Amino acid sequence: SDCAIGHCMAPHPLVKRHRLGYPPATLATISVSRYIVGGGGGKSKTGVPNRVTLVNYENGTLQELSHVDFGDDRVIGVCAVRSNKVVFCTTAQGRTHELSYDGKAGSELSIVSTTQTALVAEGEEQAPSQRAIGANPAGDTLLISQGSTVNVWKYNKGNKKALSKQGNIKTEEVHQDDIRDVMFSPKDGLFLTCDDGVLALWNLNTGKLITKCRPSDSTAAAKSPVKLKFRGAMFNSDGTQLLTAASGAKGGYLTTRGVSKAADWTAKAARDRLVTPSPITSVDLSPLREGSFAVGTAEGEVCVIDQKSLSCVCRLEAHGMPVTKVTLLTSGDCFSVAFDNNCALTCTKKHIEVQTRKGMLAIVFVLCLLFVFLYLFYALLASYAPPKALSPEL
Repeated sequence: SDCAIGHCMAPHPLVKRHRLGYPPATLATISVSRYIVGGGGGKSKTGVPNRVTLVNYENGTLQELSHVDFGDDRVIGVCAVRSNKVVFCTTAQGRTHELSYDGKAGSELSIVSTTQTALVAEGEEQAPSQRAIGANPAGDTLLISQGSTVNVWKYNKGNKKALSKQGNIKTEEVHQDDIRDVMFSPKDGLFLTCDDGVLALWNLNTGKLITKCRPSDSTAAAKSPVKLKFRGAMFNSDGTQLLTAASGAKGGYLTTRGVSKAADWTAKAARDRLVTPSPITSVDLSPLREGSFAVGTAEGEVCVIDQKSLSCVCRLEAHGMPVTKVTLLTSGDCFSVAFDNNCALTCTKKHIEVQTRKGMLAIVFVLCLLFVFLYLFYALLASYAPPKALSPEL
């Protein structure tokens, strides 16, 4: 039960959950109703599988369609290439697996190829972290982290050796810690790397650093009484702006920064704001669209943020533990995973619509009260008005 992991909570009527049986660490969306979830518990003898699961949402219910297990090799990252109907997942022992999700009913998910993309050092059980993985818009180039560096891989669909290494970017000159996120800009051949303390923008063609920043490099975040850590970032749909999240024990900050081949993030950010009272743990996986995006919090909340005002327009408790990944779907709802072993579909669109209607009704009610008050007020004034003087008789 959910009470066994995290705090006990009754599901909100607008939150549809599905228990996975393992702690999910990552996710990717392949459509508005189908999602890839990955994670695991390490050694298989613990009874907790290391697994990638294909989840479907239909008729108000989340259900598992298919899954692939990886023995003792824990799943740490996934990336969907929808144009080719494949998903790439990275595992703790240095492998990257190409999975098809277009199989027959009941076995939709299957391994197509496996590449050793990072080596396990002698005496170690795991390779340097490959948590961060991202594909370019064309789907033919992958960036995969290896500790604090990033390797560039060419994807050749249909080949027995699907991935071939093209080189590496010297991101270790900027990052001291393992890279947590890597993502391509929608255009211009730029990409982003992020660890807890540094966010950096790179030119893929030259491999050169363009600019970088730290969590406190903005006006509001600089006033934080506690140390902040980056918790993710996302590009807008045309790649001209970047939205970043920095978080600490006193709440989560969102900041917007300009993106170009000549960007300079040493200057003050365009806008930043304290958005949530609880720490942000995840930022939307999808590019910013229609002016809204989602974040997850340490309290298990899923929040929809208005991009223009950087304010929260919807907050619902979807999980009993911190949200690990979240995305705002084109339907207006959110899909998320958390360490409570659940994935969740949160009907944020309906919640916003209900809250909007309530707000409109409240406004109408207040206006009606005001009208009644003014009517009674003028009626009272009229009752106290002196009588008009009578005209003298002729």
